[in-house]
Formats: sequence, structure tokens, C-alpha cells
Amino acid sequence: MKIALIGPGMMKIPPDGWGAVEILIWRYKCSLEKLGHEVTIYNTQDLKSVVDDIHQKDYDFIHLHYDGYALYFSEHLNKPFCCTSHFGYILREELWPAVNAEIFYNTFKCPSILALSEDIKDIHLNKGYQGKIDFLRNGAEVNEFKFNFESNGKAIVVGKIEPSNRKRQRDIANICAGRCEVDFVGPNHDPGFRENETCRYLGEWTKDELYQNLTNYSTLVLFSDCEAAPLVVPEAFAAGLSVVVSESASQNLNPAYQWTTILPDDDMPDTFPEIIKESIMKNDMYRPEIREYAERYFDWDVIMEEYVEKIGVTI
Repeated sequence: MKIALIGPGMMKIPPDGWGAVEILIWRYKCSLEKLGHEVTIYNTQDLKSVVDDIHQKDYDFIHLHYDGYALYFSEHLNKPFCCTSHFGYILREELWPAVNAEIFYNTFKCPSILALSEDIKDIHLNKGYQGKIDFLRNGAEVNEFKFNFESNGKAIVVGKIEPSNRKRQRDIANICAGRCEVDFVGPNHDPGFRENETCRYLGEWTKDELYQNLTNYSTLVLFSDCEAAPLVVPEAFAAGLSVVVSESASQNLNPAYQWTTILPDDDMPDTFPEIIKESIMKNDMYRPEIREYAERYFDWDVIMEEYVEKIGVTI
């Protein structure tokens, strides 16, 4: 098939560093080309040039990966296309700013939607979406992650540290101080974030450093106010880690697995350090099984085989 993938045009693809949507689009392309498909990426904010070029090409599938462009494409693209929203708060309507509510309903004008989880698919249907819709999980480039059978017995938080405290790094460091060892990795833009005797900030890793270093840890912590389907969770599984996540960061996870701990949103319990330490303690028993799970269920090559089936039949 000939497939067009459309990005936001806000940073390069593949990105030099952080950029989840851009990494995802790049991995779609890499895995689809392994399967023999021809993939073109459009990644510019000049939407007219994108639409004009697509009108001149004979694509079998056109996939928009930025809901902010849904209205423009619905009004100007005279071909069927699919839209995926990566809006982190999509399942927390009570926290939607007005602009994002408008964007959400603009996606209803798209002829088809590929949601990032079954819950996200359901919110579209419950709000009245009438087009074709399906869902597909996010993944990881599993074989690029180093895997160690043993860990360092510590937890790690990976993600941008923001003044809004969206991923709760500030709170995690405060509650774990003197009680649990946690390292923090990612760009730090929060003047309120403080290291302490058991919580260290390691700076911003490159993707290659993430591939090499993540496996040293036992548990990934992601207590986030909002995540659509975070890439860092399947990446943690690829490296053999257990996870402790908030409900908002738990899309496509099976709570029955011993390596997955899901906590209610918003209220971080005082027992949070003990919950992390329990996850760390269990991790060494399950690391090979976690890695195998990532290979079987979260590898991009596996997911893209499902993608091809879905876009050929459902979307």
C-alpha cells in the first residue's frame, strides 16, 4: 500500500530528542516499510501545500496524526482520511480547555478515526461520532532497548518536568524523600522541583541513552494527570521494568499482570513510596516475562501488522 502520514509540523521527524508524536510517526514509517509498504511523511504547518500534494498522489490510506488540523483537512481534502488524536486529556473532559473541546468535536467531521485505546474510541462513540472508528495501541522499538536480567533496585521517572506539575515529579520527589530511591530524567522547566537525599535529577537523556540505561532500573513511575497512551510505558516493558502508573496513564494496560500497578488519579497516597518499593521488589522475578510481553504485544513491528489489517478492512 501507499500510505501518507501527516504530522504536526512543529518539530522534525525523526526528532532529535523529545517528541512523542514525531517518534510514533517515524516508527510507523520504519515498521510499515519493513512490511513492504510505501510511506510518505508530511510534516509542515503549510497545510495547503500538504493537501495540494496529496490531491496529486494516489494514496491507499491517508492518516492525520494531529487533531488540531482535523477541521482544515475535513474542509479541504477531497479524499477519505483517518485522524488520530494524541490529546493527553482526552479522557478527562472535566479538564478540557475550551479550545480543546472545540478541536475534539472537529474530529467528528473526519470520515474515520483510529483511537489510541478502546476507552478513547468509546468516548467518541458516546459523544455521537458516526464515522468509521477503531483503536490501536502505541508501542516501542523493543529490540533497540538493552535488556538486563538484574536491575539496580531503583525507580525512575522519565518525562518533561513542567511548571504545571502534570507528571507530578515535584510531588513524587517530595513524598519519596528519605523513603524511596527515585531518579528523574527529562527536560526540567519546573523551578519548584527539588532533589533530595533519595531523589536525584539526572538531566535529559538522548534516545540512545534511554535505550542503554532504562534497563538498569526496576520500576517506571508515571503518576500523570493526563496521558492518551504514553510511549514510555511500553518502552519500560521493553527494558524489563515494572510500572506504577496513575489511571490516566494506564491505557492498554492489563492490571492483572504482577508488573503493572494502577493507582487512582489525583490523590497520591501517603503509602506511595511503599507501593513503589513493592513494585521494585517484585521486578526481578518477572523481568524476562516482561520483556517477552513487550516483544509479543508492544513491538511496533507487531502493531503495524495489526494496523495494516485494520486500515484495509475497518477504517
